[in-house]
Amino acid sequence: MRLAFAASTVTVRNVAPGHRDATGRITLTDVGDVTVTLHPMTRAELADWEWATDTLNIGIDEHAHRLAMRGWTVRHAQAGVVGLLFQGAGTRVHVEWFDPTEGDFLSAGHVVAHVRHGAAAIVHARQHAGHGLPADPAPARVPAPARTDDYEGLRVRYHGSIEELHGETFNAERCACGCGLHELWEIGAHAPLARHVRGSSLAPWRLAA
Repeated sequence: MRLAFAASTVTVRNVAPGHRDATGRITLTDVGDVTVTLHPMTRAELADWEWATDTLNIGIDEHAHRLAMRGWTVRHAQAGVVGLLFQGAGTRVHVEWFDPTEGDFLSAGHVVAHVRHGAAAIVHARQHAGHGLPADPAPARVPAPARTDDYEGLRVRYHGSIEELHGETFNAERCACGCGLHELWEIGAHAPLARHVRGSSLAPWRLAA
Protein backbone atom coordinates (compact mmCIF):
# COMPACT_ATOMS: atom_id res chain seq x y z
CA MET A 1 0.00 0.00 0.00
CA ARG A 2 1.36 3.43 -0.92
CA LEU A 3 1.11 6.15 1.68
CA ALA A 4 -1.43 8.89 0.98
CA PHE A 5 1.05 11.65 0.20
CA ALA A 6 1.52 13.23 -3.21
CA ALA A 7 4.85 13.56 -4.97
CA SER A 8 6.47 16.97 -4.66
CA THR A 9 9.39 18.82 -6.20
CA VAL A 10 12.34 20.53 -4.52
CA THR A 11 14.69 22.94 -6.29
CA VAL A 12 18.20 23.33 -4.90
CA ARG A 13 19.49 26.78 -5.84
CA ASN A 14 22.94 27.81 -7.05
CA VAL A 15 24.57 24.40 -7.42
CA ALA A 16 27.94 24.08 -9.17
CA PRO A 17 27.72 20.55 -10.63
CA GLY A 18 30.90 18.51 -10.13
CA HIS A 19 32.14 15.86 -12.56
CA ARG A 20 34.96 13.36 -12.00
CA ASP A 21 37.12 12.45 -15.01
CA ALA A 22 38.95 9.17 -15.64
CA THR A 23 41.89 10.28 -13.48
CA GLY A 24 39.63 11.02 -10.51
CA ARG A 25 39.93 14.78 -10.81
CA ILE A 26 36.76 16.76 -10.05
CA THR A 27 35.86 19.82 -12.07
CA LEU A 28 33.02 22.24 -11.34
CA THR A 29 30.93 23.67 -14.14
CA ASP A 30 28.63 26.69 -14.23
CA VAL A 31 26.28 27.40 -11.34
CA GLY A 32 22.62 26.48 -11.82
CA ASP A 33 19.49 25.21 -10.10
CA VAL A 34 18.80 21.48 -9.72
CA THR A 35 15.23 20.21 -9.32
CA VAL A 36 14.41 16.76 -7.93
CA THR A 37 11.09 15.04 -7.26
CA LEU A 38 10.18 13.34 -3.97
CA HIS A 39 8.02 10.21 -4.37
CA PRO A 40 6.42 8.70 -1.22
CA MET A 41 7.49 5.15 -0.38
CA THR A 42 5.20 2.21 0.21
CA ARG A 43 5.08 0.42 3.59
CA ALA A 44 6.96 -2.49 2.02
CA GLU A 45 9.72 -0.16 0.81
CA LEU A 46 9.99 1.39 4.26
CA ALA A 47 10.25 -2.03 5.88
CA ASP A 48 13.39 -2.74 3.82
CA TRP A 49 15.07 0.25 5.48
CA GLU A 50 14.15 -0.35 9.11
CA TRP A 51 17.82 -0.85 10.00
CA ALA A 52 18.35 2.82 9.08
CA THR A 53 15.02 4.33 10.08
CA ASP A 54 15.14 2.83 13.58
CA THR A 55 18.07 5.17 14.29
CA LEU A 56 15.55 8.04 14.13
CA ASN A 57 13.54 6.69 17.06
CA ILE A 58 13.11 9.40 19.69
CA GLY A 59 12.31 6.86 22.42
CA ILE A 60 8.71 5.91 21.64
CA ASP A 61 7.38 2.38 21.19
CA GLU A 62 9.12 0.68 18.27
CA HIS A 63 5.84 -0.29 16.59
CA ALA A 64 4.45 3.25 16.89
CA HIS A 65 7.74 4.64 15.58
CA ARG A 66 7.62 2.46 12.48
CA LEU A 67 3.98 3.36 11.82
CA ALA A 68 4.85 7.07 11.98
CA MET A 69 7.80 6.68 9.60
CA ARG A 70 7.62 8.32 6.18
CA GLY A 71 10.03 7.87 3.31
CA TRP A 72 10.65 9.33 -0.13
CA THR A 73 12.51 8.16 -3.19
CA VAL A 74 14.28 11.17 -4.69
CA ARG A 75 14.45 11.27 -8.49
CA HIS A 76 16.06 13.54 -11.04
CA ALA A 77 14.47 13.86 -14.48
CA GLN A 78 17.66 12.79 -16.28
CA ALA A 79 19.64 10.84 -13.68
CA GLY A 80 16.76 8.77 -12.26
CA VAL A 81 16.88 7.74 -8.58
CA VAL A 82 19.48 9.85 -6.76
CA GLY A 83 18.67 9.21 -3.11
CA LEU A 84 16.27 8.35 -0.29
CA LEU A 85 14.84 10.35 2.62
CA PHE A 86 13.29 9.07 5.86
CA GLN A 87 11.49 11.00 8.61
CA GLY A 88 9.78 9.67 11.71
CA ALA A 89 7.87 11.35 14.51
CA GLY A 90 10.84 13.61 15.34
CA THR A 91 12.47 16.37 13.36
CA ARG A 92 15.52 14.53 12.04
CA VAL A 93 15.64 13.34 8.44
CA HIS A 94 17.94 10.45 7.51
CA VAL A 95 19.55 10.92 4.07
CA GLU A 96 20.88 8.29 1.68
CA TRP A 97 22.42 9.28 -1.66
CA PHE A 98 22.91 6.96 -4.62
CA ASP A 99 26.48 6.55 -5.85
CA PRO A 100 26.31 5.52 -9.53
CA THR A 101 29.90 4.25 -9.42
CA GLU A 102 29.25 1.88 -6.52
CA GLY A 103 25.67 1.15 -7.64
CA ASP A 104 24.59 1.51 -4.02
CA PHE A 105 23.15 3.96 -1.52
CA LEU A 106 25.52 5.69 0.88
CA SER A 107 24.60 7.55 4.03
CA ALA A 108 24.74 11.35 3.99
CA GLY A 109 23.84 11.50 7.70
CA HIS A 110 20.95 13.41 9.22
CA VAL A 111 19.50 16.83 8.59
CA VAL A 112 17.07 18.68 10.83
CA ALA A 113 13.44 19.63 10.36
CA HIS A 114 12.74 19.68 6.60
CA VAL A 115 12.91 17.05 3.86
CA ARG A 116 13.93 19.79 1.40
CA HIS A 117 17.19 20.06 3.38
CA GLY A 118 17.62 16.33 2.86
CA ALA A 119 17.08 16.74 -0.89
CA ALA A 120 19.77 19.44 -0.90
CA ALA A 121 22.09 17.12 1.02
CA ILE A 122 21.66 14.48 -1.70
CA VAL A 123 22.44 16.94 -4.49
CA HIS A 124 25.53 18.24 -2.70
CA ALA A 125 26.77 14.76 -1.74
CA ARG A 126 26.71 13.73 -5.39
CA GLN A 127 28.37 16.97 -6.39
CA HIS A 128 31.25 16.50 -3.93
CA ALA A 129 31.72 12.93 -5.12
CA GLY A 130 32.01 14.08 -8.73
CA HIS A 131 28.55 12.95 -9.83
CA GLY A 132 26.91 16.34 -10.25
CA LEU A 133 23.34 16.39 -11.51
CA PRO A 134 22.41 18.27 -14.68
CA ALA A 135 21.15 21.76 -13.90
CA ASP A 136 17.65 22.82 -14.84
CA PRO A 137 17.28 24.24 -18.36
CA ALA A 138 17.75 27.99 -18.31
CA PRO A 139 14.59 29.91 -19.25
CA ALA A 140 14.58 31.43 -22.69
CA ARG A 141 15.73 35.02 -22.65
CA VAL A 142 13.28 37.51 -24.07
CA PRO A 143 14.97 40.71 -25.22
CA ALA A 144 13.70 43.77 -23.43
CA PRO A 145 11.91 46.25 -25.65
CA ALA A 146 13.97 49.25 -26.61
CA ARG A 147 13.29 52.21 -24.36
CA THR A 148 11.76 55.23 -25.95
CA ASP A 149 10.40 58.55 -24.82
CA ASP A 150 8.17 58.84 -27.88
CA TYR A 151 4.78 57.14 -27.41
CA GLU A 152 2.81 59.23 -29.90
CA GLY A 153 0.01 57.19 -31.47
CA LEU A 154 0.47 54.27 -29.07
CA ARG A 155 -1.85 52.68 -26.55
CA VAL A 156 0.03 53.03 -23.25
CA ARG A 157 -0.27 52.06 -19.59
CA TYR A 158 0.27 54.88 -17.12
CA HIS A 159 2.43 54.22 -14.04
CA GLY A 160 3.17 57.74 -12.91
CA SER A 161 2.27 59.68 -9.79
CA ILE A 162 -1.37 60.56 -10.58
CA GLU A 163 -3.10 57.99 -8.38
CA GLU A 164 -6.46 58.17 -10.19
CA LEU A 165 -4.85 57.20 -13.50
CA HIS A 166 -2.26 54.70 -12.21
CA GLY A 167 -2.44 51.32 -14.00
CA GLU A 168 -4.98 52.49 -16.59
CA THR A 169 -4.47 52.48 -20.37
CA PHE A 170 -4.82 55.49 -22.68
CA ASN A 171 -3.97 56.75 -26.14
CA ALA A 172 -0.83 58.90 -26.06
CA GLU A 173 -0.33 61.96 -28.23
CA ARG A 174 2.27 64.69 -28.24
CA CYS A 175 1.21 67.76 -26.25
CA ALA A 176 -0.35 70.42 -28.46
CA CYS A 177 1.68 73.08 -26.62
CA GLY A 178 4.88 71.80 -28.19
CA CYS A 179 6.58 70.94 -24.86
CA GLY A 180 7.65 67.56 -26.22
CA LEU A 181 5.77 65.59 -23.56
CA HIS A 182 2.51 63.63 -23.89
CA GLU A 183 -1.22 63.98 -23.49
CA LEU A 184 -3.29 60.98 -22.35
CA TRP A 185 -6.64 60.44 -24.05
CA GLU A 186 -9.46 57.97 -23.50
CA ILE A 187 -11.02 56.55 -26.65
CA GLY A 188 -13.77 58.84 -27.84
CA ALA A 189 -12.90 61.63 -25.37
CA HIS A 190 -13.04 65.28 -26.43
CA ALA A 191 -10.25 66.42 -24.11
CA PRO A 192 -7.15 64.78 -22.63
CA LEU A 193 -7.23 63.44 -19.09
CA ALA A 194 -3.63 64.48 -18.46
CA ARG A 195 -1.09 66.76 -20.11
CA HIS A 196 2.70 67.12 -19.93
CA VAL A 197 3.25 63.43 -19.10
CA ARG A 198 6.84 62.22 -19.33
CA GLY A 199 7.74 59.08 -21.23
CA SER A 200 9.20 57.59 -18.03
CA SER A 201 5.63 57.40 -16.66
CA LEU A 202 4.39 55.37 -19.65
CA ALA A 203 4.81 51.85 -21.00
CA PRO A 204 3.62 50.66 -24.44
CA TRP A 205 0.44 48.61 -24.33
CA ARG A 206 -0.73 48.16 -27.91
CA LEU A 207 -1.17 50.24 -31.04
CA ALA A 208 -3.99 52.71 -30.74
CA ALA A 209 -7.01 52.02 -32.89
